[in-house]
Amino acid sequence: MSFLIRPARAADVASIGRWTQDTFTWGDYVPEMMGSWLEEADSLVIVSVNGDDIPIGLSRVQLLSPTEAWLSATRVHPDHRRSGMGMAMNDHAVEWARSHGALVARLVIEESNEAASGQVLRSGYRPGSRWAYATAPASTGRRLPPEQRLKAGVTVDADAAWTFWSQSDLAHAARDLISLGWRWRKASRDDLERAVNAHNFLQSSGGWLVAESDEEGISVRWLATTAPDAPFLLQGLRDLLRDRGSGRVEAMVPVTVWSVEALLREGYEVHPVQIYSKAL
Repeated sequence: MSFLIRPARAADVASIGRWTQDTFTWGDYVPEMMGSWLEEADSLVIVSVNGDDIPIGLSRVQLLSPTEAWLSATRVHPDHRRSGMGMAMNDHAVEWARSHGALVARLVIEESNEAASGQVLRSGYRPGSRWAYATAPASTGRRLPPEQRLKAGVTVDADAAWTFWSQSDLAHAARDLISLGWRWRKASRDDLERAVNAHNFLQSSGGWLVAESDEEGISVRWLATTAPDAPFLLQGLRDLLRDRGSGRVEAMVPVTVWSVEALLREGYEVHPVQIYSKAL
């Protein structure tokens, strides 16, 4: 079938919401978030429309730095899948990113989604770093002793953490990326300084991490530790959540020989994801 790709409009939100309700078992975040996406700078939301200008596809591209683009939220109406629409929207988004100075485009796919992985490989993407999306409730057993618990770090601690991480196997496995939730870009020393200023940089005898807190729990974006020390750091997160009395820990952890094993041993549920990248 024929379709046209154009920038999304506020009037498209309701139409898209009607056919994205069952994207996942729990629904979809697109209808709730799309309105705010349209107002963001350094980003573009596009739709594929049919001959009646009704949206039957959606995708989003953002600049996470002057040279790094992130592609996400690609959706195609169930009646129009396998039509080439997803690849066409990806190409459109990549051209927009290139014209705005991006040198690389990235996206993430759950490793179980073989169809999507095959599609992006055909579009010229290559596998990059693998990550474990890990979640866990608060700890219920014995707590770590006080000297091993997490506490706020300061700039000098961030200096040590950055030096350690930059030479670690975690950084190598991450390809030097930092998680911004379900988005990734190159990490920098400034990321840790911003975390210190926001009181999101934590440390313990098990290592260092950047973790944001909200009403749903604690989200880990970056961590620096070793195989022997990782269990203490991961247990410390669950103890910290226990002090809050609600929520869950959500962590993005680069996959190494030992990181997934440490997560599983400390009671985390793990879902592997793959980041793909494409030079522009």
